[in-house]
Amino acid sequence: MKTIGLTGGIGSGKTTVSQIFKQLGVPVFSCDDIAKKIQDTDPRAINGMKQMFGDDIYTDDRLDRRRVASIVFNDPKLLEDLNALIHPLVREAFHDFSSMNRHLPLILMESAILIQSGFYRTADFCVHVTAPLETRISRVMSRDNATREQVMARIKNQMPDEKIADYCKYQIINENLDDVRPQVEKIIMAEKKN
Repeated sequence: MKTIGLTGGIGSGKTTVSQIFKQLGVPVFSCDDIAKKIQDTDPRAINGMKQMFGDDIYTDDRLDRRRVASIVFNDPKLLEDLNALIHPLVREAFHDFSSMNRHLPLILMESAILIQSGFYRTADFCVHVTAPLETRISRVMSRDNATREQVMARIKNQMPDEKIADYCKYQIINENLDDVRPQVEKIIMAEKKN
């Protein structure tokens, strides 16, 4: 079994690409989705979050993610502490996912911070999803009802595409959806042969 690490900047279309892998029979583990689930359900995460941010960070057993994001956006140390709490729990969940799918030739781990978190080391190879900057900005503005300035601030806080590419064996350009599936198929075929 090989593990594919899939990453890319905001608005690049990581989720769209991972869904194509899934349609083609590759099970997908979304680190972001699992982290959210853990933050809402795992007592270790909930207790840690309350210690960091106060009991009122949860409303009706749901984490106020916007509030957390606004706090850690300006506090690198608190963001580091948050990652130190959540990342081991995500790794634990990924280990379980890998064990359940070990009979398959390929599995995929999707993460916006695959490189920064060190999760890329778990992968046999990485795939970088990218798109032209204006396409990314437009996607995020539409999706998040955000201003151009807000989107640019988020992009500037992420690892640049050029640095991400240094860690990746493959790149998928996600500008035109019709062109994405053949790129995914080519990666799957190449890796199943090796």
